[in-house]
Amino acid sequence: MKFSSNFIVVFVLFAFVLTVANGQPLVPAMFIFGDSVVDVGNNNNLYTIIKADFPPYGRDFLNHKPTGRFCNGKLASDFTAENIGFTDYPPAYLSKKAKGNNLLIGANFASASSGYYETTAKLYHTLSLSKQLENYKQYQNKLVAIAGKSNASSIISDGIYLISSGSSDFLQNYYINPLLYKSYTPDQFSDVLIESYANFIQ
Repeated sequence: MKFSSNFIVVFVLFAFVLTVANGQPLVPAMFIFGDSVVDVGNNNNLYTIIKADFPPYGRDFLNHKPTGRFCNGKLASDFTAENIGFTDYPPAYLSKKAKGNNLLIGANFASASSGYYETTAKLYHTLSLSKQLENYKQYQNKLVAIAGKSNASSIISDGIYLISSGSSDFLQNYYINPLLYKSYTPDQFSDVLIESYANFIQ
């Protein structure tokens, strides 16, 4: 049994290396939702003060310029894309780059200062998860126009989906909002967020 398990691990690693070496990502696309942890520039195109379009953001990124990432360099989602074989990153859906063949590798719908709690995004004029989901549905229609219905279906069903959300709900809403912290304990508010998460992934 131990031999079989080791063999499977080695086989999976070999398949991974072979796939990436041949220039083929392990999945056809990435779809990213959430807050500032994974926002790659959507907020640059919104009327909000929550932006990362100025130094020192981006100083260690590829072109050493701000991209809208709330980071001096790459985000965890960027490293994930690289590690599964992508040579480029899914574009921010609201950016000028999100068109044509660039959409074939997926898209990033995340918006800093959004969360599972709908009003978190409203406070900062950013994209709530429900709005991100609307944009994703709009993306699907664009993808069909670009790749055809059959190819689009494969890209959507075989893609990887990443969600990083919830921190803004606490840091930028619950802890500073007496309407929330006087109404809910932290555990109760966590339950509200979990319910919102469950509704989102359905």
